[in-house]
Amino acid sequence: MKSYSKVFLQTLTMSIAVLLASSQLFAAEKRCTAQGKKVECPVQSDKALLAAQEAYEKEATDMAEGKAGSTYGIAPFDYLTGVGKRTEGTTLSEGDSGYGDSSTGRTELWDRVANASEGEAIYNQWTNNWSPSFDETLVAGADPNEGKQWYYVYCITCHGWTLQGDGPSALAIDPKPRILTAGNKYMNQKTNLELFTAIKGGGEAVSLSSSMPAWGNFLMDQDIWNIVAWIRAMSDVGQPKSIEEYLNPKSSYQMSASDVNPLNVKENEDFLDAQEMMEIDLGGRGGGALVGGGYVEGGLRKKPEDVADKVGKKY
Repeated sequence: MKSYSKVFLQTLTMSIAVLLASSQLFAAEKRCTAQGKKVECPVQSDKALLAAQEAYEKEATDMAEGKAGSTYGIAPFDYLTGVGKRTEGTTLSEGDSGYGDSSTGRTELWDRVANASEGEAIYNQWTNNWSPSFDETLVAGADPNEGKQWYYVYCITCHGWTLQGDGPSALAIDPKPRILTAGNKYMNQKTNLELFTAIKGGGEAVSLSSSMPAWGNFLMDQDIWNIVAWIRAMSDVGQPKSIEEYLNPKSSYQMSASDVNPLNVKENEDFLDAQEMMEIDLGGRGGGALVGGGYVEGGLRKKPEDVADKVGKKY
């Protein structure tokens, strides 16, 4: 009887230990939060990230050798993403890219001279030939087209060209970059304020990892809002299977009138509180002209009211 009781207690103890370990693992998987609730962090597997890293390396090698062709498994994705590996003498998948020692030295950019745009539109004339563009926004007062440009500069290395969390540096990062297109499972549950805070203040500002840097020292608030609009426009957009699908993404995100946006930030207490804390934590804030969160005229940047007017006119 004593022997039976001993075995029973040992079995019970082991079962409890397994349950505790499983609970800890489950909790670890649900480290991310959305509106205060713990949710599973959407990330790519190491296998997927290794494949993506190899694709980026292939892109660099092909470009150096002057080869046109597809990359990342999406033909001809390298052309769409802005590398422009196409000239008049090539197709989208084969031929001389215009780069490399054996090339003509002329890329497709040299061929794009007809109907040139003027003013601020000249930049988007080029980039929007290779990536999605929008005539509306899902974040009032923010421009997803301009947010896309900032995303391509600062965010691709971790989150990838198509926001799938598979940038060339993603494999080396722990924890892994989030899949920003995981809409209904994750991103759509997060408020605009949560997204804004994570970008401006970094992961630590939303109780996550410092692997997500604070971009508030590089980007103005309006730039960050534009990135939020770009992310919303790409919600639940999968890895495209065709050029048509890539250039015409369908977002699952639904605007909420109660959510904070660039037009109503001054009346939103939660935003003002978060802004105050981020300004304290960000380096380089010495008062006067160095205080963040303001607005500096120049470039393609517009004030929220001007963005709303631009979007209302369908650009």
